[in-house]
Amino acid sequence: MDIVKLILFFACVTVKCCAFHSIILGQQNNRTTQRHRTLQSLIENNMPDENNFRIGYVADVEGHWDYFLEYVQRSNVLFWEEHEGHNNNIISSTTTNNCGITFQRLKLRPNTHFVYGGDSVDKGPGDIRLCRALVDLKKQYPDHVHLLVGNRDLNKLRFSSELSDDDMKRPIEDIKRPFWDSNAKSYKEHLEEVKQTHAADCTLDDLNTKTERLRWMLKHTLGCPDTFEFRREEIAYLDKIYGSYPPTCETHESSPVPTVLHRTNDVDVDTTKVTDEDVVESFNYEINHSEGSLRQYLHHASIASIIGNTIFVHGAIDRLTMRFVPSKYSKFDLPTSPPPSFAEPSIDIADGMMIDDVHEWVQSLNEYLHDGLKDFESRPHWNEERTSRGGEALLAIQNRPSMWGRSVVCNSYADGGVVATDDAEEQRKQALRVAEEELNPLAFEGVASNVFDQAPADWLLAHGIKRIVVGHKPTGDCPAVLSSAYTGVEVCSVDTSFARRRDISTGEKSNRFGVNRGDAIALVEIAGSDCNYNRLEMSGTLADGTEYSNTHPHIGNNEDAITGDSILGKKTVDGWWVKASVSDSYHLCRGKGRTVEYDTRSEEDVVVCHQFLKR
Repeated sequence: MDIVKLILFFACVTVKCCAFHSIILGQQNNRTTQRHRTLQSLIENNMPDENNFRIGYVADVEGHWDYFLEYVQRSNVLFWEEHEGHNNNIISSTTTNNCGITFQRLKLRPNTHFVYGGDSVDKGPGDIRLCRALVDLKKQYPDHVHLLVGNRDLNKLRFSSELSDDDMKRPIEDIKRPFWDSNAKSYKEHLEEVKQTHAADCTLDDLNTKTERLRWMLKHTLGCPDTFEFRREEIAYLDKIYGSYPPTCETHESSPVPTVLHRTNDVDVDTTKVTDEDVVESFNYEINHSEGSLRQYLHHASIASIIGNTIFVHGAIDRLTMRFVPSKYSKFDLPTSPPPSFAEPSIDIADGMMIDDVHEWVQSLNEYLHDGLKDFESRPHWNEERTSRGGEALLAIQNRPSMWGRSVVCNSYADGGVVATDDAEEQRKQALRVAEEELNPLAFEGVASNVFDQAPADWLLAHGIKRIVVGHKPTGDCPAVLSSAYTGVEVCSVDTSFARRRDISTGEKSNRFGVNRGDAIALVEIAGSDCNYNRLEMSGTLADGTEYSNTHPHIGNNEDAITGDSILGKKTVDGWWVKASVSDSYHLCRGKGRTVEYDTRSEEDVVVCHQFLKR
């Protein structure tokens, strides 16, 4: 009898183990099937079900045209449509004889929205093409396309005043290093460095041209040393494709519409014909002319946007930025006003206003942007005393020290490729102490926002917002997510602009999207039955070439719905963050500052830390 019971016991255990194994295999098979379907849709370019609600999101493309082409190819929201019309006629001889070019126009699928999260320019040879394509899309679908401003978009407003003829007359010694970066070179130091490559009798005054002023600004004040040559390349490309650059008065109306679906290296261009003066003129034209690509982008953009239960900003919504709208008299400089109360920001502030309702806050921020652009248009240059210029408030909001750390455009959750690290927490505490005790606004440079802070989460939840989507600061080779299980608000940080892994070799493709991006690309979409009940879907390619396709749990009215992978966006007991599910394993990440590490673990080896978890 005992032997029979023993046999039955082992038989029962075997059945249970097989059942458990089948469940695990089923989960793995579901992920594999989901990944297969995603890859298949990329190949067949199938349209999504038009009865479903879907938002597409991308940010920080920064002029990487090839990256954007790949993004659109993968997108369930955007697609290209062959364009026939006036533009083809304008340059038909050029297209037919030289390249056999087909023009296409960016379009939006039915029942969808698209959000571009800011930072359209600076790091690739596609600044102008990207801005034109995005603006044209916005004009076609004004209520369904949302363009956000990033720091790289706003800071180009400086060109009007700082490259003007009057400003070029200033003594070289008066042009200091940027106040927010003590390690940057002054203009004089830059010219002295350039002088070493010129004849011995060359003076600093000889080198003091708009070309060198612009090169200095790009390299030492805007963090994009290669942009000058990228623009030269794009000018040569546009001149060959469109027959002229900048557009003539006859082609202004139509030239932004068509887009040539060539990857940058597919068309041979002669950059030697583009002079330094042409490059300088291009930067001035694109921001100063009413039809300039970046000027148009800013004109059609917002600081923040809300779609249903999701809010989009470029930077971060934290205890310092929540409810705060800066004064329209804000200066792009170190503030002279005393710091606000960082622990509990007061409604009674001298350098702005606090707004309780989230939707009214977004509306006020966007009015701040549009008022600033009107100010810029009315007086783009310095006054005689060089104490005021139009658009100064917009330059201020994209600079954290100018805002006492309250920039919704430039604050950021990201650190070490994830949305929270112990090191970032210590740096934040130190920064707040220095800012208050030493009255030093520079303490906020590089500080990450506290993604676990319940105060901004409760504020958003009280107004129906359950998800924040941002860009701005790199998060490794795929987006970094904070599960809504922590604060009730899901946070998704999507900048993959520094994704290349130098610890591995991926062969000839390793620089497909540039030396920093590598092969990594991310597709972030929000899908569901409507704008208030939906889920985060992420897919793409990791830096090592691995494809992934993941669905996060639903967020909305039906909180009991069990869908998606609940492990994604959570922290493990040993300090790693679960970022993606890849076949039968998970892609994990941890880091510090700009250092990022990766690991791959099976589902059984991922143990989630329950600290901070609310549910």
